[in-house]
Amino acid sequence: MNQQQPTSIQHTVPSSVPIDIEPIVEHGESPTAIILSIAILSSTLISGITGLVRVILMAKPRR
Repeated sequence: MNQQQPTSIQHTVPSSVPIDIEPIVEHGESPTAIILSIAILSSTLISGITGLVRVILMAKPRR
């Protein structure tokens, strides 16, 4: 009887290169920093409003 041993394959994930954001936000007035801040703030605001609407709709009694 042939017994085969399981073959183990290991996958290595290449490490990601860290992004240096210091040049982007160094002075706080670069267009990239402004666009990035607007994107972060608007996504936070939209998710907050979406959560608030869900809570209001769940609390509203159905007729």
